[in-house]
Amino acid sequence: MPALKQTQRILHGLRLHGNFIERPLKVGDIVLNDDGQHLIWGNIEDVVDGFSLEGKITVSNKADLKYTSASNIAVIIGGSTGSGVAKGEIQLKFNSKNSAFVSLKQIRRSSLKLALIDEALKEYWKQKGFHKPVNRNKYHFIAEIIDAESGTLIFSQEKANTVVITGKNNAPLTSIASAGEGKVEYVSNAKSTLEIISDMPIQPLYTAVKYKDNGNFEIIG
Repeated sequence: MPALKQTQRILHGLRLHGNFIERPLKVGDIVLNDDGQHLIWGNIEDVVDGFSLEGKITVSNKADLKYTSASNIAVIIGGSTGSGVAKGEIQLKFNSKNSAFVSLKQIRRSSLKLALIDEALKEYWKQKGFHKPVNRNKYHFIAEIIDAESGTLIFSQEKANTVVITGKNNAPLTSIASAGEGKVEYVSNAKSTLEIISDMPIQPLYTAVKYKDNGNFEIIG
C-alpha cells in the first residue's frame, strides 16, 4: 500500500494534508488510503453502535493562516522598484519540490480529543483487522479539519516553478494576506500546479492519524 501522495501531504512540516478534490470530510471519519488518495470509509459515529462525538471535539477561535517560508517559496509583491513584477500581481517562486503557498482567511480548527475516543477506535480497528501490519497504512482516521472563509492554496510538485497571480476583475493583490480573500486568478505558470482558490467557504486542510505497531496512533506527516 503506497504512502499518501505528495499532492495530499502538502504541508509536511505542519502535518497537514490538502483536500484538493473537496471531499466532504468530517472529524471522526475513517478513510481508506487507495493508491495514495483518501476515500471515505465511514464515520466512527456510524460504524460503532451508540458512539457519539458530542463533547469530544474542540473548536478554535478564527484566525488567518499564511504559510510560505518553510516551503522554500520566494514571494515577490509587484510594483516595488526592481521587482520585475507588475503592480497588483504576486510572483511565487517554488525553489523546491512539493512546496505549497497557503493564504487562508479566518480558519477554524475542529480537533478531536483523541484520549476520549482511543478505546472505541482501537477496538474497532482490531475488530476489522485494521491494526494488522498489512492494513496499518491502508486505514487512517481524520482527527482534525480546517475550514476557511476563503483562501488561496497553490501546490507545486516541481522545483524551479514560477507562478504569477493577480486579483479578479483587476483588483490588485498587494500582500500575501490579500490572496486569502480567494479573489485570485492566474497570469502565468512555468509548470503545472494544483490549487484550491475560492472566495467562498472551503475545507482545504486536514490531519489524519494511523495505527502504529506499538498499539498507539500517530499523526501522518
